Amino acid sequence: MIIETNGIKVERLREKDIELVRTWRNSQFVKQYMNFRETITPEMQKSWFKTIDNFNNFYFIIHHKGEKVGLGNIKNVDWENKEGDAGIFITKQKLIGSILPVVGSLTLSDIVFKVLNLERVVAQIRKDNPRSKKLNVLMGAKIADNQVDDEVQLFHIKRHDFYKATKKYFMIMGPMGFSSGHLKISFDKYDIDTGFAGKFIKLIEASEMDFQRFEEGDIVYYKEVPSKR
Repeated sequence: MIIETNGIKVERLREKDIELVRTWRNSQFVKQYMNFRETITPEMQKSWFKTIDNFNNFYFIIHHKGEKVGLGNIKNVDWENKEGDAGIFITKQKLIGSILPVVGSLTLSDIVFKVLNLERVVAQIRKDNPRSKKLNVLMGAKIADNQVDDEVQLFHIKRHDFYKATKKYFMIMGPMGFSSGHLKISFDKYDIDTGFAGKFIKLIEASEMDFQRFEEGDIVYYKEVPSKR
C-alpha cells in the first residue's frame, strides 16, 4: 500500500525493506533518540517484523523527492477504544532541521484520524529529545499525568486537539512546497491477495472523506474527491 498526500509518499513496510530499516535503527544518529539502543541483528529484525506485519500495526517508509528518508508508524491499534501508539524518525541529519519532519508527522496523524478513524494517539518521548517533544506539542499533544520526572514521558494527542493546533500549518504547506490534500491510496496485487487491501478499503469507505475508486491492471487506488464546500 502506498499513500500519497501533502507532497510526500508513504509506503507500507514490507519484508524487502526491513534490512534498510535495521541499518537506519542501528545508526548512532537514530538510536540516540530511541528507548531500545542495543544493536539489532538480522534475526532480531525478522522476528520483530513477524510481530508487526498485521492489521493492528502500520509502519510506513517515508519517501521524499524520490528518496527513502524515514519511518513512521501507528502501532498497537486498539480498534475498540480507537487509539494507538505513534512514532516517526528521519534518517538524515540534514533533514532534521527542515520542514519535512513536521509535514511527515502532520501527514501520518491526518491519515490516522481521518482514514483509520482513531480518536487518540500516544507517543513515548525521551526527556533528552526536546525536538520531538516540541513537535508533538505543536500538534496538540499533552503530557500524561505524573510524567514530569520520568526519563521516557508519555504524551497523547486527541483528534480535536490535533486539528485545532495544526490548522494553520496545513494552510502554509503549499507556499512551502508541500501541496496539502489530494490524498491517494494505492493497493497492489500483494495487498489484495493477502487480504490487507480488503480490510483497509473498508476503513476508506467508512471514513468521512469522499473517494473515487480506480483500477489499472493489478493496481487498485482511491483518490480523494475535493470538497466543494
